[in-house]
Amino acid sequence: MSKEFLTLRREVKYIVPLGKALRIRECLDGLLERDSHCPGGAYSVRSLYFESVYNTDFADKLSGVDIRKKVRARIYDGDASLCKLELKEKMGDAQSKQSFLITKRDVKAVSLGDYSVLKNYFHDTQTSIKAYGIMARGRYMPAVIIEYDRLAYRYPMYDTRITLDMNIRSSESNLNLFSPNINYTPVLYEDVVLEIKYSGKLMGFISDALCRFGLTQNAYSKYCSGRRNYYDFNY
Repeated sequence: MSKEFLTLRREVKYIVPLGKALRIRECLDGLLERDSHCPGGAYSVRSLYFESVYNTDFADKLSGVDIRKKVRARIYDGDASLCKLELKEKMGDAQSKQSFLITKRDVKAVSLGDYSVLKNYFHDTQTSIKAYGIMARGRYMPAVIIEYDRLAYRYPMYDTRITLDMNIRSSESNLNLFSPNINYTPVLYEDVVLEIKYSGKLMGFISDALCRFGLTQNAYSKYCSGRRNYYDFNY
């Protein structure tokens, strides 16, 4: 039986220099608990992004379309046993992320265009049905792998989660999510992506603490930034 997940939050992003990010980390360590996955340091997040035959999702982001989506498979710290297939849909700052656990074998099948394996999850998850429709209609195929190191903080009120994503890197050549040897191209190496996610509202003591750092909101996309070869060739 597959496990299904759903999160509904507002998401705000900032690009901050590494030096400022270190000060923000120190501030957050004094305010919030770290996520259970990173008590001693950052953990790695690796995502394989799928794209339609017409690169619709990429074009929607570049064009500033308000309602847009991404389809990806994701693992943490290289652990294939906890692989998820995710649908991330955004409307402005509001986001919905639906996901379910999927096997390594089925991710490989989907990567080759065999979407029928998603039917194995129909009985247990609504997300698999939605993913099948999107991927089969759009003929989705692997486009890029994005990996980064993440520090995550949480606060229970309003499902608050704050992350610092560092050493963002990408590969447009090796698209095997489970490969032990991927030659990455740096995407951001002197800057850090700060993401603040919450439902309802952001607690005042958190926003007051972060206001000291003079942050400017940014619509940064790891996915689009990681597709540098495609962008340079086509745009």
